[in-house]
Amino acid sequence: MYKTPGTLYIGTSNIVLPGPKATFPEAFRAGSRLHYYSSLFNSLEVNSTFYKLPLAATLEKWAADVPDDFTFTIKLWREITHNRHLTFTPEHIERFMEIAEGVGRKKGCLLIQFPASVTMTSFAWVKEILECVTTLNTSPAWHVCVEFRHASWYAHEAVARLLQRLRISFVLHDMPRSKPPRTVVPGPVVYLRFHGPAGDYKGGYNTPTLHEYATYIGASLKAGQDVYVYFNNTLGDALQNAQCLQTLTGYPAVNDPSTLNRH
Repeated sequence: MYKTPGTLYIGTSNIVLPGPKATFPEAFRAGSRLHYYSSLFNSLEVNSTFYKLPLAATLEKWAADVPDDFTFTIKLWREITHNRHLTFTPEHIERFMEIAEGVGRKKGCLLIQFPASVTMTSFAWVKEILECVTTLNTSPAWHVCVEFRHASWYAHEAVARLLQRLRISFVLHDMPRSKPPRTVVPGPVVYLRFHGPAGDYKGGYNTPTLHEYATYIGASLKAGQDVYVYFNNTLGDALQNAQCLQTLTGYPAVNDPSTLNRH
């Protein structure tokens, strides 16, 4: 049976554009760094929301500064996922989700990352957070994706059943101690997160490695899955690696400035 191909979204973790605006193409020098970034990539992973809650108006401004087909992936606030006493506070999630609505219809993924200190012994606490997020995930919905930093989460069938029931995807990342095994089924969407070849946010990926991922991405798209890819490695390397992967997957690397309508 023929399946409609999925959509590929490529970008970096936060805006990585080396150099001042004076080095940008002339058509973009008067605008924001985000506006120029959106001519290079069609998605952005926002990590600043992990450290501090923004104003809803800020997200609305971002959404107005990018093309219609651009998506934002935002990372859940650390007060929810990294609090020392593993306290479940629904009000924090409600507040975050309300603010996140500022991007409107330009929703990509909602990234939920748990630290290495959170193991399967905290299953009930993690379950409460994921269920609460899912309940508050209004239309148009975010693709909820979870990044575990402890390998114990991949060894229990209860985790896979929970994520399947809630329609949450595993983040396929490359941290050496906690990367998902190849047998893990991603979920409704494929989310690839590159933290550097050694998992220390440094350095770049060579072309053969990226070509291998491009093949995997192509197969996922053909199967009808949307794919989100973000590079969270060294600034210059992240930019180059993202552009190289665009080329290898056949995605156009640069948009015509005249097509960047703001809405």
